[in-house]
Amino acid sequence: MTAKTRDATIINPNPPARRSIMVRLRLPLLLLTAAAFAAVGFYYWHYSQTFPTTNDAYVSAHIVHVAPQVGGPVVKSYVRNNESVRSGDPLVDIDPAPYDIALKSAAAQFDQAVEAAGKTADKVSAAAAKLADKRNALDSARKAFDLAKSQVQAGSAQQSVLDESAAALDRAEKAFEDAQADMAKAQEEIGKGGIQRTQLRVAAAALQKAELDRANVSISAPVGGWVSGMELRPGAMAQPGRPLFSIVENGGWWVDANFKETDLTRIRPGQKAQVKIDMYPGLVIDGVVDSISAGSGAVFSLLPPENATGNWVKVTQRFTVRVAIPKPPADRDRPLRVGASAYVTVDTSDAVK
Repeated sequence: MTAKTRDATIINPNPPARRSIMVRLRLPLLLLTAAAFAAVGFYYWHYSQTFPTTNDAYVSAHIVHVAPQVGGPVVKSYVRNNESVRSGDPLVDIDPAPYDIALKSAAAQFDQAVEAAGKTADKVSAAAAKLADKRNALDSARKAFDLAKSQVQAGSAQQSVLDESAAALDRAEKAFEDAQADMAKAQEEIGKGGIQRTQLRVAAAALQKAELDRANVSISAPVGGWVSGMELRPGAMAQPGRPLFSIVENGGWWVDANFKETDLTRIRPGQKAQVKIDMYPGLVIDGVVDSISAGSGAVFSLLPPENATGNWVKVTQRFTVRVAIPKPPADRDRPLRVGASAYVTVDTSDAVK
């Protein structure tokens, strides 16, 4: 053996024995690697089938559009944009002058009809007097609430004063509604027949309408929540039935999650879900599947797709799954907001029949 051969034998990094071991282990390693990839793929497939997810989801709540029942210029606004209000809180006052005049005219015509009808008008006359009294009491309760709210905001009164005035306002509104019902019942008891009774019924209905219009110049919050889109200023003209602003109700929250149609195989109402809000990283909210839309989003769009053409392309459709949030976060620093993006995962492991 030459020196060159000896040197090559010494420095050979892959002796025949080592190469044979690597050759024998190559196939098991490849099989093990393939099995690992297959296991990971199966786990991912099984997880995606059991826990379908989507990031095409948005927080929603009931939104009440506040519109006046009577028209006229706005004389006062009690709330600001994004302010929290309770049900029954005063929102806006419309100029009452035209309605005061209309009420006086209706009252005069009613008195004339009562005089002509004699004893037949006793019950409806008493009901009208009660209605006027309760409407005046309602006006006083609204003014008291406004004063208490101003004092609390200025720091000159305790919150308990505002709570008491709010309770008194609720009672006044209920009493006015009861007086309206009594007035309607009294009108029914007038009976039919005779021109005097007919005139009395007409006058009583006109008076009740005038009382209601006068009460409606003050707009109260129909629900509790947050004022949104409030741009009214004194002097702005309010039109009957035309929304002035909106209130995002705080009575219930949910998420509209748009799942692919291939993910709906196992999703059922009643299943548990997890909701993550993009604006609050790390926050996980428990939810429950409430319902599944009967149609895809494309069906209800302004311009539904026309698939009866030669250029048809199949696209996976999405269906809205409404996930209710029974217990919203109690943290005031992380309130839910309508339209916020969310990430929803539904647990279908415990299938609900």
